[in-house]
Amino acid sequence: MNKLIRMPKVTPDLFEVLNDPKVEAVLTRLYKDAVKQINSVIWHLLPKAFQLFGKGIHWKTEKNVRFYDDKYIPVVPQQGTFLYMQARALNAKNILEFGTSYGISTLYLAKAAKDNGGKVITTEYLPHKVAAARQNFEDAGLSEYIELREGDALETLKSIDTEIDFVLLDGWPDLVYPVFKLIEPRLKKGAVIAVDDVKEYKPSMQDYLDYVRNPENGYISTTIYPNKGTEFTVKVK
Repeated sequence: MNKLIRMPKVTPDLFEVLNDPKVEAVLTRLYKDAVKQINSVIWHLLPKAFQLFGKGIHWKTEKNVRFYDDKYIPVVPQQGTFLYMQARALNAKNILEFGTSYGISTLYLAKAAKDNGGKVITTEYLPHKVAAARQNFEDAGLSEYIELREGDALETLKSIDTEIDFVLLDGWPDLVYPVFKLIEPRLKKGAVIAVDDVKEYKPSMQDYLDYVRNPENGYISTTIYPNKGTEFTVKVK
């Protein structure tokens, strides 16, 4: 709910930093569709509002997923811009995403990958979202820079065989740490990991936060606010 409430009015100037009319047009369309879902998401989460705006919701994937089968639940445009610019600043060529949905965040990452001469590996387990995302990637002219793996991320990401230099973890909150531990051996020194919804679902991500905020594990990490809370982690060892 907090993510959608913070959604600004959708206008093309939100995406000008991408300097790509095709990508900007697709993002404009997708965000307008996402905004149409705000009321239903608010009503769905209303009983948990005190948790959402307080210490956070303890998410259990098996109890919550059906409502979200058709929901966008994207990063907000300010986060997307931040992700794009950070990936560009790193000259990230091997980018990984957990949680494609309809592909909004993937488009920001793929535009960075295109500009950097790299690619994005992303994963989504719902077949209808996979099909829609592929069409969105095609419409944006970015398909060749995206490898979309369909299925459970804990299975589809087992076969990563290259060093990763930028990661977005934006799937189900209670799977953030298991997915992170799965891909951790492939993270290069200096890799950046961004985690969305860290304030709203902090109890479900506490295992991740405890690990990356302990310097002995080789990371520095803190929550930053490009419009909403995003955990920003850097592998330093």
